Amino acid sequence: MNVVYTTYFSFLQDFMRAMRISNPQMRAIADQMEQDEVVRWASSLARARVTRWGGMISTPDAMLQAVIRRSLSESGCPPHIIDQLMENAHERRWPPGLSTLETRQMNRRHYESYICKRVPGKQAVVVMACDNRHMNDDMLLDPGLVMIFAHGIE
Repeated sequence: MNVVYTTYFSFLQDFMRAMRISNPQMRAIADQMEQDEVVRWASSLARARVTRWGGMISTPDAMLQAVIRRSLSESGCPPHIIDQLMENAHERRWPPGLSTLETRQMNRRHYESYICKRVPGKQAVVVMACDNRHMNDDMLLDPGLVMIFAHGIE
């Protein structure tokens, strides 16, 4: 039964995405469905605690990014945000509050306020905008960002 529901739901989402081009009301409905899908997925992930912020890998190589991308996909991450999340895994795309090593060091005390979710089976977390509305805009990206670590994720 769950497979039938999932298949039907995917078909409905694809249909609404196609319709959003010609119908503004469908665009709003499809956008809301996508946002709800992101919130559902984020809430399904386990909360993570970062014990060593200094272990953050700010410039992950292509192979490491591919491993994290696959884990996100396997965790049920909505396909429409995977590329954006992975682009946001590199410091060149990070928000101003994280953009340079110096800035990260100055803002380290703010990291503890992040609500981080574990990328299953990996030393990585996602910091989703939907979970972190309490953070300043200079510490957040929409839909979120991936932080990969050498160690220090519980």
